[in-house]
Amino acid sequence: MAPHDPRRTLAELERRFDGPIPPALKLIARHGSLRAVRLLQARGQAAFFASMVRGQLRAIRARRQEGSFYPAMLKDLTLYRRQYRRWRRLARRLAERA
Repeated sequence: MAPHDPRRTLAELERRFDGPIPPALKLIARHGSLRAVRLLQARGQAAFFASMVRGQLRAIRARRQEGSFYPAMLKDLTLYRRQYRRWRRLARRLAERA
């Protein structure tokens, strides 16, 4: 099987479409497959929610120290952790199939 050539794939899409190429097809052409795009998205989302967890933990610690903590901050932290785990699991599954 020949290695993926994004330029050739994009050139083929430009010949096929009379007008703008849909962004989703451009991403697939650039990265080689829908699975690669989904893996990239899952890893990015996992990294985003990991940073949200770290930031929320810092905020909770600071608020507790200054006395302005409120319980809804823990609900947000729970959401961020749940989303982080969800995206990390998806990324792991996609990477195993590759």
